[in-house]
Amino acid sequence: MGEIFYSKNRYWIVLFLGILFFLAIILSSYSYLISFLLILLFFLFLLFFLSPLFVVYLIALFLPVTGFALTYSPLEIPFIDLLSLLVLSSFLIRHIYIYFFSLEKEKIKFPQGGAFLFFFLATLLSGLFSKDIFDSLWYSFRWILFFYLAFVVLPFNTIKNLVNLKRVLTFISLGGFLVALMGLVSLFLQDWQDSFFRVKPLFLFGDWIFGENYNLLAEFLILSSFIVLSLKYWFNSFRISRFLNVLAVFLIFINFLTFGRTAWITIFLQIFIYLAIEFLLIKKRKIILKEFILVSFLALILIAPFFVKMLSLQEANVSSTENRLLLTQISWSSFWERPLVGHGSGSFVSLVEDNIRFVAKYGDPLDSHGFGQKVLAENGILGTIAFLLFLFFIFRKIYLGLISNQKDYKLLLPLFVASFGGFFYQLFNTSYYKGRVWLPIAIALIAVELIDKNKGKDKND
Repeated sequence: MGEIFYSKNRYWIVLFLGILFFLAIILSSYSYLISFLLILLFFLFLLFFLSPLFVVYLIALFLPVTGFALTYSPLEIPFIDLLSLLVLSSFLIRHIYIYFFSLEKEKIKFPQGGAFLFFFLATLLSGLFSKDIFDSLWYSFRWILFFYLAFVVLPFNTIKNLVNLKRVLTFISLGGFLVALMGLVSLFLQDWQDSFFRVKPLFLFGDWIFGENYNLLAEFLILSSFIVLSLKYWFNSFRISRFLNVLAVFLIFINFLTFGRTAWITIFLQIFIYLAIEFLLIKKRKIILKEFILVSFLALILIAPFFVKMLSLQEANVSSTENRLLLTQISWSSFWERPLVGHGSGSFVSLVEDNIRFVAKYGDPLDSHGFGQKVLAENGILGTIAFLLFLFFIFRKIYLGLISNQKDYKLLLPLFVASFGGFFYQLFNTSYYKGRVWLPIAIALIAVELIDKNKGKDKND
């Protein structure tokens, strides 16, 4: 957030809080409640003077961390959400102070806020008609409202210029490189004669800090491999540009070695969209059929060994496909039970748990592997339409910003492809309401906003 114009009232506020703090110290030995209030007061001080932008940088760096969480039964807060909650609290406290005491006011912007409000209200409505009203409403606030405030609204109001944006993109790229490096190391810790060898997460520092599933690595590499390319916007050096190109290819290659079906589909789609927009829409080049056939033939030769490996993996992966199909059937039948408002947010796992066939065959119930299944079953046709409209307006904004600012395509095109690919991945995955998906989308929106504001200005101002 930008500079705060403090009024003279801040001295009285600090004095008042100081007196309360002193009294709390005196009384803390007599009551655990006073001790709790003392700690709470300390954190209020901390949050008020905390720089939200600094913590946004930390969020960007630790975005791939999914397996580390603070647990206090029955509450479990992922590390990245804890960071986001901290900075969101700081952001809100500072804005409350500005509203009442600052000489200059600053409005909070809500990107595509109307469309999100429509979706959020639809989730609340579905919660009111669910079997577990409290759990459903809590899910709407904990996951749906939180992802929008913490990973869209917060960065949109905190990243104020292209320099800040560059730093955030650099931290995400660094995270992507570390994830890819870990994936590369994991290959040398496996038996290559095993038909299942592939890029996997590693057990580090006594925990699976990047998650236990290769899909989590693939998901983040989908985002970071193109975010790396956006850094070329700030460099005119051929060497740096070549380095970033090589780094992006390295991330894509490591992602390829996860041998994830969704990863492969998304990578091919991202590359196609990137090349189509750059060469056909921006550079206005014509497709030469001979060159296209030659390039396609060479690419096919290079991919052939990996494709054979993929086929061998899928021979033993039939149960995973059947699992996804059964989840889709459960979603569809649940939708027809309550087609208008659904069963309530967060109810998908309980719907699977009630399915005897799934539990008998696969054991513990799973959440939906695809946002379509989830929203349809949990929020009905009303919530599904609202969510699709929200997505449409967001990506329409990013795409139109790219087309109307074609001279800045080196920044906007990679961010559009990264954010689109990250959410396309959620057609088959479970991170639809998480920061690693929504922060890149917010960054793409921020980039469009900053480019529109800074037309005619120097990029490094």
